[in-house]
Amino acid sequence: MAVSIELVKELRERTGAGIKECKEILEQTGGNINQAIEILRAKGIEAAAKKAHREAREGLIGHYVHYGSRVAGLVELNCETDFVGRTPEFAELANALAQHVVALNPRYISVDEVTDEAVRESGLTREKFIEENVLLAQPFVKDPSRTIEEKLKEAIAKLGENIVVRRFVRYEIGAYRPLLNGTMQEPKYRRVLIKLSGEQIKGTDEVVSYDMLDYLAREIEAIHRHGVEVAVVIGGGNIWRGNQSIARGMDTAQSHYMGMLATIINALALQDALERHGLHTRAMTAIQMNEVAEPYIRRRATRHLEKGRIVILAGGTGNPYFTTDSAAALRAAEIHAEVILMAKNGVDGVYTADPRRNPDATRIDRLTYMDALNRGLAVMDSTALTFCMDNNIPIVVFNALEAGTIERVVMGEHVGTLVSK
Repeated sequence: MAVSIELVKELRERTGAGIKECKEILEQTGGNINQAIEILRAKGIEAAAKKAHREAREGLIGHYVHYGSRVAGLVELNCETDFVGRTPEFAELANALAQHVVALNPRYISVDEVTDEAVRESGLTREKFIEENVLLAQPFVKDPSRTIEEKLKEAIAKLGENIVVRRFVRYEIGAYRPLLNGTMQEPKYRRVLIKLSGEQIKGTDEVVSYDMLDYLAREIEAIHRHGVEVAVVIGGGNIWRGNQSIARGMDTAQSHYMGMLATIINALALQDALERHGLHTRAMTAIQMNEVAEPYIRRRATRHLEKGRIVILAGGTGNPYFTTDSAAALRAAEIHAEVILMAKNGVDGVYTADPRRNPDATRIDRLTYMDALNRGLAVMDSTALTFCMDNNIPIVVFNALEAGTIERVVMGEHVGTLVSK
């Protein structure tokens, strides 16, 4: 069958194969260009396999900055010679890979780097984990019908040299560790759970204060910049006071469920404030409410944290008779938080008595769990505190209204009261 020069030209442009080879393949397929592309793709894969052992030390750094300049990616793409490394096709490939890294945020280059432990902790099947996290196995963002590995093999066949992704990095505003005094400061805690009360987002005459939400979002943003993984458990006392309704005869469980719903309202308000600061978040609830938030699944929450998202955990434990303090203790254990940061309103730690009522009260710098329980000190409720003791989860009690305190705690400064063994 005779094929037109236009069809040969189109196949050449789409595959990079030679004119003679394009013509022969089109004649072989009876002018079916899609079938011709598949044949050339298979040949390219075979050719790439033959070149895979060849050393690739030349190349360039592909780059991509997303619209708004908040996310950027760099990819080192290697080839065998400087001649190929300087071609427009090679540069275009490198930049496209950088764009892919920005879009899909892979964690590994190849399957060989994946550990069994990482797969187990993700809660995903190995196949799904690899597809989501391994660069070479991910569908190419510009053409999901092909993986990155297939894209590279096509480029190898077209350019005639071995091509290798050596390394990549993804930068995102709000996900860096600042330099302090000219040196890189490493946080003391890598994963924290912050316990906020509903009262802390309440204004003077408002159920929810936008100013307080904005303030808390800035405080959380400050530690997120250090690369700290952040989970938040929030109460609902600004909306619903369960003890008052129970005192008036309401069924206890009914009242507690209403309180859980209040925490979800607060979680959505905090989520909005954080996202207005450009932070990526996930709200997760112990009571399913799929239209507004994800259901709480431990492995999924952990994966969100690993991805740099701030996870807001609402709905308490999902069970009546347990406070949000107990929810904070339970979730901290489940997600392997290194510490619970217990925010208090206007009180900078644990005192021997209520400092707002007793001027002789003194702050205690360090406490054991058992001392706090025996003395009935206001750390958190006794069920939650006992759980923290049994699971060796340290607690730092601090003043939420003092700007910069959360960051100081995370960076290792002794602030407030430390409750531990």
